[in-house]
Amino acid sequence: MNESLLTVRYVKALFELAKEQKVIKQVREDMDNLLDCISGSSEFDAFLHNPLIKISEKNRLLREIFQNHVQSVTMQFLLLLIANKREMYLKEMARYYISYYKSSQGIKEAVLTTALAMKPDHLQEIHQFITRKFKVQTDLKEIVDPEIIGGFVLRIEDQQIDASMKGLLNRIERELIH
Repeated sequence: MNESLLTVRYVKALFELAKEQKVIKQVREDMDNLLDCISGSSEFDAFLHNPLIKISEKNRLLREIFQNHVQSVTMQFLLLLIANKREMYLKEMARYYISYYKSSQGIKEAVLTTALAMKPDHLQEIHQFITRKFKVQTDLKEIVDPEIIGGFVLRIEDQQIDASMKGLLNRIERELIH
């Protein structure tokens, strides 16, 4: 079976079950945490991909690690993946669940790039401003890139506002050349 088709089928089934039990947001948080675990621990990633570890051992370890930290729906999902020998796709499934959740809730991805890290309260104010101005819920991520010199670059899905010094200098350079 195609890997992406497999991911879509499992995630849609998980989403529908979570929706039925009214825990879609909590499962999304579980998927965020699982994604962090997989991305942050090469040992955990290797554990998921190791075909030599018995199913019973994987079940025992996952229960020991996650049983009291994730929704029961998420735990059932993890055990189902192991039973069907699909645990190596967990990272892609977690990413897709997060994306599917955001799409279902009308949440748009927003990335704010600044030259210096912003204080959390300023970032919160900007997030609220974006929500009011564009009339859309956003999931705001901050990127610090000293190369933009000053100002900011705001990207909301396929729209971008470049109010950076680097962008301004590039526009001036293009105008002078032409």
